Amino acid sequence: MKKYLYIVLFFFKKYRSVVVVLLFVAIITDILFVGFKSDLIAFTILGLYLAFSKLYRLSSKRTFAFCFVYIGIIFFGFLIDPSSLAIEKAAIWLFLLIGAGILQEFVVKEGK
Repeated sequence: MKKYLYIVLFFFKKYRSVVVVLLFVAIITDILFVGFKSDLIAFTILGLYLAFSKLYRLSSKRTFAFCFVYIGIIFFGFLIDPSSLAIEKAAIWLFLLIGAGILQEFVVKEGK
């Protein structure tokens, strides 16, 4: 069992950028292509993001930079269809990621 855990951790450390991009794509997919709201999906992806941000020591600045993408989705969504479900889901993700960034900032300051 210990050998498999080592292999999994080695994979996550070696392919750091791939994992972060996959989480980013998972959020975009949830916003644009999933036709219903699910807290289970949102909090699972958010938990994975927080776990990997702790593992990779991602800064809160990167989380806040991701938020600009969701602000852009909200802006262009309002231009195309103001009553879209995607706009509401992007706003939810924006709120969750801002909260995650604030949490990351507190954890980093407490750790110092």
